[in-house]
Amino acid sequence: MTVDSEISLETATGESTDIQLQNNNTDPVPLNNYLVTFNGKHYDQEKNQSTFTYTVSGTGVEPALNYFFIESPSCAGSPVAYSPIQSAKVNPEGITWEASISSTESRVYSITYSGDLPIGAVTAKSESGNEPGSAEIPGPCKGIYTISGTVFVDGNGNGSKNTSESGIQNVTVHLLTGDGMEFTRTTTSTGTYSFMVFTGSNSVDFGIEVRSETTENTSDFNERLFDGYSATTSISKTVTVNNADETGTDFGFSPQTEKLILQFEEGTILLDTEEPKFWIQQLRFAQKNNLNADISATDLLGYLEVIEQLYLTDPFQFGDNKIDAALNILTGPNKTELESLLVQLLAAELNVVSGRGSGNLDFDLALIAYGESAADELKNGTASLNIQSSTSSSATDITTAVRTSISDAESLLTSFNSSGGGGGVGNNN
Repeated sequence: MTVDSEISLETATGESTDIQLQNNNTDPVPLNNYLVTFNGKHYDQEKNQSTFTYTVSGTGVEPALNYFFIESPSCAGSPVAYSPIQSAKVNPEGITWEASISSTESRVYSITYSGDLPIGAVTAKSESGNEPGSAEIPGPCKGIYTISGTVFVDGNGNGSKNTSESGIQNVTVHLLTGDGMEFTRTTTSTGTYSFMVFTGSNSVDFGIEVRSETTENTSDFNERLFDGYSATTSISKTVTVNNADETGTDFGFSPQTEKLILQFEEGTILLDTEEPKFWIQQLRFAQKNNLNADISATDLLGYLEVIEQLYLTDPFQFGDNKIDAALNILTGPNKTELESLLVQLLAAELNVVSGRGSGNLDFDLALIAYGESAADELKNGTASLNIQSSTSSSATDITTAVRTSISDAESLLTSFNSSGGGGGVGNNN
């Protein structure tokens, strides 16, 4: 059996291109007694450059236009090209063309920047006779802001994401605008999402939602997520963007432990998993280069390397002697709550990275994230303290919620590992 590379967090990612709710206004904008028309943005993928083009047209009304200026916002960087070159003066604020335009004339201008820049709004300036004028026109990136957050496994159920709580991949997140437009984004392998929105200089409200009903993306994890997890935060939020990015719009979900265990045991969720004793045997075979092993030593090393990349730095970093280190975890004395949890967690991770499990990678990784969060809470809260037997006051440092999540995590992982027998949940619906 070969290592399933798709399990790696390096490769199990969602779409990475941000959705752009841009300034798509192409109506002519009055500037003094002239009209400025945005002809559009052209992105040259080969050169990785964005060109913004405009036409300035006279309306037949005097006096003539003395100059034309377009702002270069800091988010765009310095222009790499512009047209026409003649009479153009470039400074950090933008480009000024000092050639006049008669009241019956039209002229095309363009500015090119590095990168695929979204369409925001910039300032245009001019002067007719002695009368200065200014207007807001479509241009690169200014007024574009990001709404971002994480859909995460809320291990302690407190509705707030902490550093030990990892994200849930492949969840569809919805953005709703005040005028009825709707956009969707699928979370990445780390559970993050982001929307790019154009608000200009205005304060604008947006709705952000995670929904349980079927979405257009039939392969997402939403339906399965809501079937086995309970939301610990509101799943519908209002975000106000006011001249700044909005981060931390997070959505927490905690496993319905008893329901999932019952589904494992009754076969509603069919599993193809192995208990810790199976993995102990395979690791011992690998130590001895036993040719009768079901899994080769090379594959086992590959699985352990993938496990080291899953979510948190702790609990599993195996060092140079990975087989020995993994075997020590699985065959340790298991006298503490942490040691017992790590046995079931490592077995579960070996099941998942080897292609065993429920048949639904999103489901299996969310379960692993829950287990790693509980292990981190336990390790940081009590180190190797034996909670079951200790009466030390340091044991009280773990809150009731954390203790419950740790117990639930071990029970859930134990059931996951011991309920194998083939099948799987297949697709995400």
